[in-house]
Amino acid sequence: MFTTGFKLWFGIFVAAFGAASFAGYTSGGDQTGPISVAWKGAVGNHISYGLLVTAAGVALGLALFAVAFRDGDAEAAAELLETDDAPPAQRPVGGSWWPVFAALGVGATAVGAVVHPVVFVVGICALVSIAVEWTMTNWSEKLSGDPAHNAAQREKLMRPVEIPVLGTLGIGVLVLATSRVLLASSVNGAVVVATVVAVVVLGGAAFVSRNPSLPRGMVQGALLVGFVAVIVAGIVTAATGEREFHLKGSDANATDTQSGDGH
Repeated sequence: MFTTGFKLWFGIFVAAFGAASFAGYTSGGDQTGPISVAWKGAVGNHISYGLLVTAAGVALGLALFAVAFRDGDAEAAAELLETDDAPPAQRPVGGSWWPVFAALGVGATAVGAVVHPVVFVVGICALVSIAVEWTMTNWSEKLSGDPAHNAAQREKLMRPVEIPVLGTLGIGVLVLATSRVLLASSVNGAVVVATVVAVVVLGGAAFVSRNPSLPRGMVQGALLVGFVAVIVAGIVTAATGEREFHLKGSDANATDTQSGDGH
């Protein structure tokens, strides 16, 4: 019987290989090249086809590992070891926001590849940061059976890196996204947007400082919603483009110069 992990990775394999075949056929491949992995025929664009086939191969390998080890099931391991006592199972872990952030990063990268290079770079930076954070979270959750100890070890290792690096990246992303919104707005609209953002930030900070007993999850949720809203607004306005800028007095100065040269 197929395990849940096998179904997940095999589904990714099918999607990746289907995308590779589609890329091969639409970029100049012949009838048999894309589906035979270039064994018989051409595959079109080698770079896109090769990347997608590589992703498909990795997913297929993980699917085979998952079904071979039965997703790490304790009873299956006990049966394989021919023992009546099942080995200790891993402690159930809590929910994580990293898959949501990773999906946003992938979306920003895909949109940026079509819309604007800046958005693409922001998406890549976000994916790198999320990959590191997600990896360290998974590492800390397997240290021991004590969640408090695991969290403390993760904080001890990552806080000196997270605060300066992620703080700098977060501020840069927010400034960049806000600048896209201001550049796409009209003259008066940019003033209104800047004023509203400043009032919201100042009011939110004052409210949190006057209510230190607020639940941490509530504050984190509000910051997450605001951060995502600003990024989405920046991506949308970057797609629409900047407004036209007209330099006042340029035509008049050009006319005066021409008149002076004629005399």
